[in-house]
Amino acid sequence: MSNLQLNPNITPFARQENRVTPDDIRKQYGLEKVYQLSQNENPLGPSPKVVEAINSIAPTLSYYPNYSDIELRQAIVESLGRNGLTPEYIYTGCSGFESLELMGRGFLQVDDEVIVSSPSFVGAYKKIALPLGAKVVDVPLVPETWAYRVDAVLDAITDKTKLIMVCNPNNPTGTVMPQEQMNALMDGVPEHVLVVSDEVYWHFVEDESYPDSIQYVLDGKNIVLIHSFSKAYGLAGIRLGYGIAKPEIADYIAGLHRGFHQNKLNIAAGVAAAKDQEYLQYAVDYLRTEQKWVTEQFDRLDIKYWKPSANFILFETKLTAEDLTQRMRERGILLRPQTRNDMEYGMRISLGTREANEAFIKALEEILSSLDK
Repeated sequence: MSNLQLNPNITPFARQENRVTPDDIRKQYGLEKVYQLSQNENPLGPSPKVVEAINSIAPTLSYYPNYSDIELRQAIVESLGRNGLTPEYIYTGCSGFESLELMGRGFLQVDDEVIVSSPSFVGAYKKIALPLGAKVVDVPLVPETWAYRVDAVLDAITDKTKLIMVCNPNNPTGTVMPQEQMNALMDGVPEHVLVVSDEVYWHFVEDESYPDSIQYVLDGKNIVLIHSFSKAYGLAGIRLGYGIAKPEIADYIAGLHRGFHQNKLNIAAGVAAAKDQEYLQYAVDYLRTEQKWVTEQFDRLDIKYWKPSANFILFETKLTAEDLTQRMRERGILLRPQTRNDMEYGMRISLGTREANEAFIKALEEILSSLDK
């Protein structure tokens, strides 16, 4: 770059490129219909009230949004319905990822350490830490059960540890870290460490052992919870998320916001979504029903899978993930192989509509039957 002086403390990642899209598959294989079951999206889309709110705000887009996001934070607090929780405990981000990224900017310096536990959403966590010169320390989950190793994580803490990343429910395994383990982690971390509980799939959890993480916040613990409007609310295209933390942490992170941090569409969509809890419950119930149906089909076909607590399922077949990915694409099904998580046979399916899920099972049966011939 000629004589330009780059920042030696920043290591950028490569420019992001598009993943394979449904249109790519349609064109490549001449298909009329392609089902995208790879992104953990809500196939039902957002609440009609969200669409109405976006349409109503669109004519005013020539004017700046409100400088504060207080209306959105108030709606979020009301949707959570917890006594003692106020807007001062919330900071918003343009996606759950930015809600995480803001913490990196606020708490990480060169040579600081971030503890992660693979397989998890480690790629995103690395993207938060590594460009800032921080180091990522991996304390893997227990193979096969994907249990969190609390003692090993606590043993890995040093004077340089700043963040501990917990993904709960975990992506891509769909498993849950229970209350007992979360209590042990929170009781064991020293004061200089901040626990980050990435809980963007929490709406789908039915497991009674799932932690009451908001209580840790209300008790003044050093923890930040990450929530998103991308999953259950069906607003992945808006890019809207938020963090929950004790006010001194939430205020500090919010102080990193640029001016007019949230645009008008984000605020209108987020407020409308948060207020329509009836639609949210409808979407959650629908996907829980589909989860049950797909796992019943897996049982029928003798497919290995892990009991899910999210809107996706991790499973394995006798085919490698790369092979199955290709065969599924030829049949108009997009899944997410888990080779980047060192799972040669691991595959993740996002729950879709019944039509999409039936198309997936039909394709899977065809592929497996062809192997026996």
